[in-house]
Order: sequence, then structure tokens, then C-alpha cells
Amino acid sequence: MVELAQIAADQSDYWTKYAFMFPVSVCVATTAMLTGIGGAALFSPIFLLGFPMLGPGYPLDSAAEAFNVALLTECFGFTSGLIGYTNRGLVDWRVSLPFIAVGVPAGVAGGISVASADPGFLRLGYGAMMAMLGTYLAAPRDDDGACGDGGNRSGDLAADECMTLTDTDGTTYAYRAPAMDAVALAATALGGALTGLLSVGIGESVVPQLTRRGDAKLPLAVAAGTSVSVVIVVALAAAAAQASVVYGGETPAAFEFPRNLVCYTVPGVMCGGQIGPRLQGAIAQRDAERALGAVFVCVGAAFLKAGLGR
Repeated sequence: MVELAQIAADQSDYWTKYAFMFPVSVCVATTAMLTGIGGAALFSPIFLLGFPMLGPGYPLDSAAEAFNVALLTECFGFTSGLIGYTNRGLVDWRVSLPFIAVGVPAGVAGGISVASADPGFLRLGYGAMMAMLGTYLAAPRDDDGACGDGGNRSGDLAADECMTLTDTDGTTYAYRAPAMDAVALAATALGGALTGLLSVGIGESVVPQLTRRGDAKLPLAVAAGTSVSVVIVVALAAAAAQASVVYGGETPAAFEFPRNLVCYTVPGVMCGGQIGPRLQGAIAQRDAERALGAVFVCVGAAFLKAGLGR
């Protein structure tokens, strides 16, 4: 009886160990939905920097495992967020499809390569990505670009072309189509590859192109919803590539993750994925961007210091 009680106690401790991650995941997913960046940008620092501070029993086994859990969790959260933004009519598939076409193959390539990636390189790459993202978010932003009343209603997409989108509340947004030139293709491919390797990158490369590059300054509500549609497709492709490596028998340990963690992060991000789209426009976007920018710069600096100090 004593042994059975001990087993029951151990099982109870195992499944409640990461219960605190449910409210944390709700907050992370809500923040990600508001800005259009990948939720993994916030989860990976929690797993790699926050968990070790809680004690020896909390850290994940490797950086690859942390990035994998972040990517898996992001897939569920952004699926929920995509449903929320679609229900509000804030996803412009005319804009997102070209980014998806470039990002998916790159994400698959990165997902296949993650097992052989050096952990030190992963930390350095993640730190550099966070520092750049934080700088981008904190930088001054011009007003959203707009077109005349005519707009583009044909569904075709071309650079500098006026487009309009009307959400379910009846608000009509007018903006210019983003240019898909060599710079855009390279940035999107790099973001897709980094998503496969680091679980973060595609949203961080797409959002600046939608809101700050050239004349294509999409309203932030549309940019966030459209970025979510790109992130979820590329993240799913990268996760599928990682799974194919597992089932192919190549270093499956790199893709293992604790079930007692995922059982809280997944429902948490699914809740946050519905809350974020509903709050779009209710919170001052620049204030949120500046706060996130400061956090990301600090996180990036910590990862760079840890990577260079190894």
C-alpha cells in the first residue's frame, strides 16, 4: 500500500509540475496575437532561461527540445488565432499566399536540419534574432499607408497595387500590396528556415514587410491577422518536417518533449489565440510594441552572452 501511495504521489507531482504554465501560456498567446509575431519568441526564453531558475527539476533536456516544444505549442495557438482573425475578417489571403509559398519550403529545410544543429549555434542564432526583433519593435513607426477610395477588388496582387479589406464590423482598410522582390524573397526564406531551426523567424520577417517596408504599410490589425496565417502554415510545415525525421529513426531524442508541460501550454495558447484577436485595437499598439521591444532586446542579450560564454 505504501508503494502504491508513493506511485500515486509521484504521478500527481508529475502532472501538476508545470500547471503554472497555463496562465503564462494564455498571456503569451494573447501577446503574440496582438502583434503577429510567433509565440515561440516568448516561449523559448521561458523554457531556456526561466525554467533553470525554478530548480533542477524544471529545465528541459536540451535547447532543441525547448525549441521543439515552443514550435508545437505555437502551432496550436496560431491555429486558434487564425480562426479568431478569420472570424473578424482581418486575414488577407491575397497578401499571405506569396509569403507562404516561399516560407514553407524553407521551413521544411530548417526542420529537417535541426537535429544536426549545434546547440551553441541555436542559442546564438536565437539571441541575434531576439535582439533584431526588439530593435525593430522599439523603432519609431510611420503612420499606416492608405490608398484612394478605388482600391483593388479583382483579387490580383501586384506591388504598389491598392487593395481594400472590410472586416466583420464594417470597417474598410485600404493599403498597398507589399512588393515581392529579391529582398522580400530572401527575408521570407531566411525567416522560414529559422522557424524550422529555432521555432521563431517567419512572423518576425513578415510583419516588418507588411507594416514598414516601402509603401506597403498595412494597418496593424490586418498585418497581424495576415501574419498569423503565414506563421501557422509555415510552423505546421516545419513541425511536420521534424516529425518525419523522428519517424525516419534519426535522433528522435532531439524531438522528445514532456507531456506534463504540453498538457498546459496547448490549452493555454488556444485560449489566448481567441482573446488576442478580440483585443485587437483595444490596446495602444505602440505601447505594446515598445514594451515587447525592450523585453526582446534584454532576452537577446542574455542568449548572446550565454552562447558566447560557452
